[in-house]
Amino acid sequence: MALTLIFTLAEEVYGLEIDAIQEIVEDLSLHYVPRTEGVLTGAINFHGQILAVIDLPALLGFTGEKRDHRHVVLTPAFKALALTVSCIERIVELDLSDLEPISANSENKAIRGVINLDEIVVNLLDTDEVFNRLENIYAEAE
Repeated sequence: MALTLIFTLAEEVYGLEIDAIQEIVEDLSLHYVPRTEGVLTGAINFHGQILAVIDLPALLGFTGEKRDHRHVVLTPAFKALALTVSCIERIVELDLSDLEPISANSENKAIRGVINLDEIVVNLLDTDEVFNRLENIYAEAE
């Protein structure tokens, strides 16, 4: 069993293991970063460390204006970024041995696999894919 944060990106339900999360912070001042557009929405001062804030729904191609006022701060092992999501829901225990692979023809939105939770399909976030997409975006910008 793994403790997992459940959150939404637009209308889809996602999960991220608690081991990847350092903290959930709210109402921190978001500082503008010059010459950035799109998925990098700014930076926050997190206990004296400056972290980039990534708009996860925008990065994964979701539309919609709603964003939670809280940020999910990833641990340094997961690149120490802050993620904005549509809505943070709750923390649940998931049996990751029940994780099912995604179908090859499905549109991959950085999903490691799916798991059912009370008749809701939870997409487990693939943080490696998130970082690969970020690297590709900023490599193309150079």
